[in-house]
Amino acid sequence: MNLAPHILAHGNWISMEEFMDIALYHEEGGYYSANISAIGQRGDFSTSASMSELPARRLVAQWKQACAACSRFLPIIEIGGGSGDMAAAILRNLGFFNRLRMRYYMVDRSRALRDFQKLAGGSAVRVYPEIQDALKAVGGRAFIFSNELPDAFPARQFVYQGGEWLELGLAVVDRRIIRQAMPRPLPESCVFDRWAQEGQVVEVHESYHKWFAAWQPLWKCGTFVTIDYGELNDTLYYRRPAGTLRGYKAHTLLGADELPAMAGHCDITADVNFTDLVNLANRCIGDVVQYMSQAEYMKDFADPANPADMHLVSTPGAGDHFNVLIQHRL
Repeated sequence: MNLAPHILAHGNWISMEEFMDIALYHEEGGYYSANISAIGQRGDFSTSASMSELPARRLVAQWKQACAACSRFLPIIEIGGGSGDMAAAILRNLGFFNRLRMRYYMVDRSRALRDFQKLAGGSAVRVYPEIQDALKAVGGRAFIFSNELPDAFPARQFVYQGGEWLELGLAVVDRRIIRQAMPRPLPESCVFDRWAQEGQVVEVHESYHKWFAAWQPLWKCGTFVTIDYGELNDTLYYRRPAGTLRGYKAHTLLGADELPAMAGHCDITADVNFTDLVNLANRCIGDVVQYMSQAEYMKDFADPANPADMHLVSTPGAGDHFNVLIQHRL
């Protein structure tokens, strides 16, 4: 994918958020839209669902609690289901009679990934491009979850220079793509007060914040579980002056400066600021919000004899690098 024409089309400069959107979701050359071939050991990256059934077991237990709290059998909506491994594992762990009754919906922006998910779920799964479609199909009452979703949203990137925050983007200079900072209005985020240190680079998933706000009015009852890597704002950028934006190709880490050359051929991600997500959830008046580490969330369901299970709850390690936000609505 040749990025330069897209930069020129935006007036010689595009934000990192715009770059990520093109690199990941461009209809013809985007990574998720056209070039992703596999997730897991043979792909560019792995998710917990491709390693162990522990997340599925825990989510099924959470689903049962949500059904009891809402006094109804809730359909499941999975957002950003990747290869469909989690859906298949959840359906296996539901049990025979629950599986017969279940309406399982998957939501993914990527047409290529929706094709993966249809194959993995078969007739038991319905797939939509937008969560609004799925919520309308279930009448607004559902158990909703995502595993590594917010980090896949395009993120804006900022650097603190000379006493002010500037937005980082890409520009074409002498036919070369370079990173360049420009003054632009800031999005709402707690990150700007805590990390105002010369040279510090931060990311804000503003596109995820907007997406979250857009569908909340359609959701009437249930539980929403968000599992992802990231931290609360106070520690997110500790010893990370260059920020967290990075890429993965065949499980190889790519730095931010390598991403333009690999656009469309690698995953691009940034750690999630869970304080921003907690604040968003707390604005939904009446909802009960919980935040915890993945280790806290899953440890009681882990099999001590299973190395993959123990890896997911290990601390330090995946057990505290991944965190969980739970939002209950009755």
